[in-house]
Parts: sequence; C-alpha cells; structure tokens
Amino acid sequence: MSQEILPPQNTSSDGPRGVEPSGDTQAQRTVGQRDGPMRFTLPVGVALGLIFSLLLVVICGLIITYMASADRRIAGRLLDEQGLAVLKRNETVLESFFSEQELLFRSIAVHAAEKKETLSDADLEPFTRLLPGGARLELGRAVLSEEPADELPAVSWTDFRYKEGFETGVKSAELDLGNGQLLIGDYPQSVFKTVAGSMTWEGQQETFILSGRDKAVVVGGVSERDFAATPENPLPDLSQLTASPLHLIWNDQGRAHDMGGVIDGRVFPGDRRMFTAIYTDVNSGPAKGWILGTLYQADEFGAALDQTRIVLYAALVALIVGAVLSFIVGRMLGKPLSRLAHTASGLRQLDFDATEKLPRSRLSELDDVNQAFNGSIGALNAFAKYVPRQLVTRLIEEGMTSSRNIQIREMTIVFTDLAGFTNMASHMTAEETASYLNGYFETVSQAIAESHGTIDKYLGDGVMAFWGAPSDQPEHASMAIAAVKRLAERVEQSPSVTMRVRIGVHTGKVVVGDIGSSARMNYTVIGDAVNVAARLQEHGKQVDPDARVIALVSGDTMAQLPEGESATSLGTVQLRGRSDPLTVFRIA
Repeated sequence: MSQEILPPQNTSSDGPRGVEPSGDTQAQRTVGQRDGPMRFTLPVGVALGLIFSLLLVVICGLIITYMASADRRIAGRLLDEQGLAVLKRNETVLESFFSEQELLFRSIAVHAAEKKETLSDADLEPFTRLLPGGARLELGRAVLSEEPADELPAVSWTDFRYKEGFETGVKSAELDLGNGQLLIGDYPQSVFKTVAGSMTWEGQQETFILSGRDKAVVVGGVSERDFAATPENPLPDLSQLTASPLHLIWNDQGRAHDMGGVIDGRVFPGDRRMFTAIYTDVNSGPAKGWILGTLYQADEFGAALDQTRIVLYAALVALIVGAVLSFIVGRMLGKPLSRLAHTASGLRQLDFDATEKLPRSRLSELDDVNQAFNGSIGALNAFAKYVPRQLVTRLIEEGMTSSRNIQIREMTIVFTDLAGFTNMASHMTAEETASYLNGYFETVSQAIAESHGTIDKYLGDGVMAFWGAPSDQPEHASMAIAAVKRLAERVEQSPSVTMRVRIGVHTGKVVVGDIGSSARMNYTVIGDAVNVAARLQEHGKQVDPDARVIALVSGDTMAQLPEGESATSLGTVQLRGRSDPLTVFRIA
C-alpha cells in the first residue's frame, strides 16, 4: 500500500449500491401482517381471566392436599424442634446430680486420707447436710483391695433394691475409702422425684424416669403409696400406675403409634385425650439402662391441631401463595414490555450483537408490536454494517449529532497495513481472499475497540484509526500504544504464518469533525499528522521487511507516554514526501 493520504477520503458511510425499494412496496407490509402461518392469539382480558381462574384451581387443590396431610407432619416438626431441647436439658440435670454426689463421696475420701484413721458417724455429719433430702450416709467394712493406697476406686452404683428403714426402693452408691471402711450412700425414690421435678419446663410437661420399659422410677401424678417397695419389687410396674396415662405408653391400641422424626417418642390415647411422650435411652453412667422422658398433652404443643386451626392456617398459606402468584403473573405480563424497552435501549446503542429478536406472543397487541420492532432491528442491522457504529454511538451519547461539528484537537493516529497481501491475493480465490481479509480486519478491529479507539476507514488491506475524539481522551497516546501492542501480540500468536502487519503511530494536531455535504457526511480527521502516521507505516518495510509485526512510533507520541515505556530508537528518519526528519522508535 503506497497511496497518498492527502486528505483522507472516508468511504465508510457509503451504503451498498442498488435499487431502493419503493414506498409503495414498503407500505404493502403492515403491522398486522405476520411471518408464516396464522397463529392462535388471545386478547389480554381473556388471557388474564383464564390465568387467574387456573391459579384459583391450583391454590384450592394445594389447600385440600395440605389439610389431608398436615396433621402428622406438623406434629413431627414441632416435636423435633422442642423435644430435642427438653431432652437435652433433662439429661444435663440428671448427669449433674450424679456428678455432684460422686464429688461429695470423693471429698469424704480425701478427708479420710488426711485424717489417716477410720471415720466415725460424727465425721460424716458435715457431709450429710450436703445430701439431698431423704438420702443417708453410712459406713461399712470394705473388702481388702490390692489397689495402691493413693489410687481410690471409682464410685459404684447399685440398682434399686429393697432396704430396711426406707419405704421406697433405694439406689445406693459405694466407695472404698482405702482405710478398711466402705462409704455407702442411700438414695430413695423420693430423691429422684425431686430431681425430676427440677426438670419441669414452664409447667407444661411431666418428667418420667423408667428403669427399662416396665419399671417406674419417677412418674408424675402418682401417689407415694404406689411406690412402696417390697423385697420382690423395689420399683413398681409401670402398667400398675393407672393414675397416670403413662401406663398406656407401650400399648398398641387405638391411634397409638411411634413418632417419626429425629427423636424417639410415642403418641397414644388416654383419659379421653391424646398424649405424647418423648424419651431418650441413657447408655452410660449410674443411670445406664434408664429411660428419661417427658409426657405432655399432645394438643398443647400442636401435635394434633383441631380442625378450626387447620383451616385457619391453610387459609393464611393460601392467601400468601395467591398473593405471590398474582405478583408473579403481573410480572410475567409486564415482561414483554420490559423486554421491548431493554431491546430498544440496546438498539439505541447500535449493539446488535446483544439485541435479540423479540419472541412471538399469544397476546395480539404484543405480537403486533414485537413483529414490527423485529423488522426495524433487521433493517438497522443491515444498514449498520456500513457505518462505524462505535462512532455513531459516542456521538449520540455526547449529543454531537448536529452537522458541521468541527474541532482542532491533538490526537493519535494509527495506520496498519497487511504486508505482501497483493502477491498473496494473486494466488487465492475471491472467497479465500475475502475470508482472509475479514479475519485480519476482525483482529485489528477488536484490538482497537478494546482500547476505546475509533476506526476511521478501511483502506484496501489497511486500517486507519484514531484516539482523542469524539470523546475527550487525555491518554490517547497511551491508549493507542496499548492497542498496537495488543494487536502485535495477537498477530504473533496467529496460526496464519503468512499474516505480516506493519503499523505506524503518530500524535499531532488535526482537524476532526463532520466533513462533507448535507446529503452525505463523514466524521473524520484531516491534517499532516495523518500523513505522518501513514508514512511511518510505509517506512516499516525498509526497517525490517521480513518481520511478522513491525510498529513504528514517532517521537511526538513517545513523549506523551509514561516513563518506563520500552522502545527501540531508530534515530532520525527522512520520511518520503517530508522535508524535516522525524525521530522514530520501534515498539514491536
């Protein structure tokens, strides 16, 4: 490419030459016409009526389904949430009781070790006052042990047993004091009744303790006489405590059933109402083998809601669901209009790649609008292929659409040229030539656009671009160099080894604006800086004719770059057609 660039002629706005369609032909296509066969459509009012009717049917069906299955589901959810907290608290209380008693026993053992003699009943008196009400301490003779004297054995607990002097069964704790004495603590059933009483939560439950599934340690609502111990039965059978509905817990009758969920429990009828018992097995410690649980009336915690409350809750849920669905339907009906506004905004920016055609609609009015708008998109998209859309977009954004907008600005101009293309094209078909050029122009255009430059024109196999207008770009030189380096990198990485590019860059004062007649206008740049950039690109063939990429930059451009920008100085060069020498640098 060796043509003169005085002054440049912009042919980018030329449309394709051909026969313009007549007004009569265009008028034949009306908004009401549609592409393809006729489609079934509905008026907006009819569509709304059908949609809301369908929603009512769906909502009512959900309510009926909910009412049929909600009873057990709600019961399990409520019990899971509250039952875990209750059982955990009860376990903590029971563990704390045994820990406190074992600590007391070890304190007595320490006292005996310090005294270094056998203890008397008087020595136990201060510790007896620390026992829970009803419990007793006594001393017995220990069995000789081979364990070292400084290592006390653990406190051992017995099962409940009958013992003279106590009306109820007794659970005993024993500890060898290491001096030949055995410390024995007796804890009657009343002690554990007191412990269970401290587990009551807000008065809404009755704690129970069972030894296995059939023996009762503590059951609320049962008199003390029912817990009277005999040698054969230190603890009463649960089935005999008819004063409490708990005696029916294991019976498989009526509506009794195991609870589902994450906790163990039973729901069972008793005394003309339903009860719920939740429990946990104690698997370690002095209470190993016990069942610790809580009994309450099921309807107090929502396990069996009455019909009125179910209907009320179902109505509230239906109301919320209906409101949400109505909102969603409204959004759906407004979505086509929102899509139209969004597409129109993209069309204003000439962003046809991101602008999709509006879909067909079952609503007659929306379908008419969408089809008319799609026709406009297609026409503008075809026209925009011959117009530098990024330039038009910037002019629109900055309100520079009036004619004769001319300024003098300092700008950076870039020329690129595809070296050796003339010879290469002589060995290609027309289709191959067009494909090769399109790939090259796409690479150049992307590099320029990513650095916010404007393509002025395509010159055969070359490209002219500028920075600094129409928008104000104080860093126009740096932006242009960034684009050149990006382009050089992509050409070097291109799989097409035949692609060789020469680039010229110069910064200077130019005339920029709308040049042309009222019938046809170009936004372009004119001035000596344009010619210098073109001559620099042309001079690249003399510097390194075989280089895959060579980019020459004038000293005027380098002067505006930040410090540290790397470049190779070529000294002063006498460019063709210029009387004054020019300082030239190579950046690629």
